[in-house]
Amino acid sequence: MALFETMKFKLIKKDKNIEIREYKDILLASTKTQKNQKRDSGFNNVFSYISGNNDRQEKISMTTPVVTYEAENELVTGFYVPSKYDKTSIPQPKGSDVFIAEMEASIYAVIKFRGRWTDENFQKHDKILKDYLKEKGDEILSHRLILRYQPPIVPSIFRRNEIAYQIKTKS
Repeated sequence: MALFETMKFKLIKKDKNIEIREYKDILLASTKTQKNQKRDSGFNNVFSYISGNNDRQEKISMTTPVVTYEAENELVTGFYVPSKYDKTSIPQPKGSDVFIAEMEASIYAVIKFRGRWTDENFQKHDKILKDYLKEKGDEILSHRLILRYQPPIVPSIFRRNEIAYQIKTKS
């Protein structure tokens, strides 16, 4: 049994370490911060929210993955909200540091890899995924999402990482 609830998806296709997945609507408790090299800003804001800094002072279970992406020259960091909540039942954040965002049901292309959280590692796997999508004729519809499944204290060789793009498939 998994220690943390993980975002659920339906596997549509698998080709080595690249998967095409279908996700249902997903809620993310998110925050915007300045970018940094490790793309790990904002974790404490969202951790504070799930630790009870919300309108119900309710503790919310930790989940995986932590999702990050760049938007408007800022870093957006989000925790997947447990599936027991929906848009009407989710505790609302206190203050303006955290907001609830929705990823609408869609198809995503995902590349799975292990290793350090460096620009070099992200760029390497990003290129592999983009080249794959270009070869297949699929269209990228979203920002690049970085999904991380372990905390930074886990040695990098054991870290499960993914890069994902919302796509429109050619077929």
